[in-house]
Amino acid sequence: MRIYALLSVFIIGCGISNPFDDNIPYKTRFDDGLSFFEDEKYVKASQEFNIIVERASHTDLGDDALFFLAESYFLNKDYDLALIEFEKLVSRMGFSPYIEKSRWRICETLMFLSPNYYHDQDSSQKAIAQIQDFLDDYPNSEHSKDADSLIAELRNRLAEKNMETGKLYFKLKAYDSAIVSYEIVINEYYDSSFVKKANLEVIRCLVLQGKSTEANDYLKNIENTNQSFVDESFKEEALNIIKENS
Repeated sequence: MRIYALLSVFIIGCGISNPFDDNIPYKTRFDDGLSFFEDEKYVKASQEFNIIVERASHTDLGDDALFFLAESYFLNKDYDLALIEFEKLVSRMGFSPYIEKSRWRICETLMFLSPNYYHDQDSSQKAIAQIQDFLDDYPNSEHSKDADSLIAELRNRLAEKNMETGKLYFKLKAYDSAIVSYEIVINEYYDSSFVKKANLEVIRCLVLQGKSTEANDYLKNIENTNQSFVDESFKEEALNIIKENS
């Protein structure tokens, strides 16, 4: 009983709403949540907003509270929880003024949740699809440039994943399988930073299979297509690979 009394005094003294008190007006909770949010106390802010979302989603404050709940999770780097709440807002409140920002946050959240290249990349593919949908629906968004950058980063990550797969096959001397992985980079992730390396590795694999003629033909074909990465240093490196491994 004494502990409860002390707790009550502490809450009253702080002037902040008691998270266990059902009699506090939702507007008071919302204002307290905003105060915590502005002070970057995102855990406390989320507690206040969550109560409103759970108990007063039907009120005028429900829309705002859901957005700030999701935003509190996001800014606190609780990306799994942020994703759930942002997706909830988008699915439930199609005419909310927070839709565009929420959809952008979903893109950012998926990016943060996307694993490094050496893990499964399904979430990276999902992130790219979401970002592309965002760009299609909001071509003039202030986030357009950032969206393009995220897509480029994710595509580079997917290209790196295939490069590492090719490297593994190469170590196993499974050169045909290695070439398949490198060709995925060349054909699907042509805008990544790994295209030059992927082409050189295809040449290397062909030579090690005893296909020097095909390797030379492959190099000539690349030169004829005027790929941006084909310069004198690339040609020299490719010819050295053919010479050293023939």
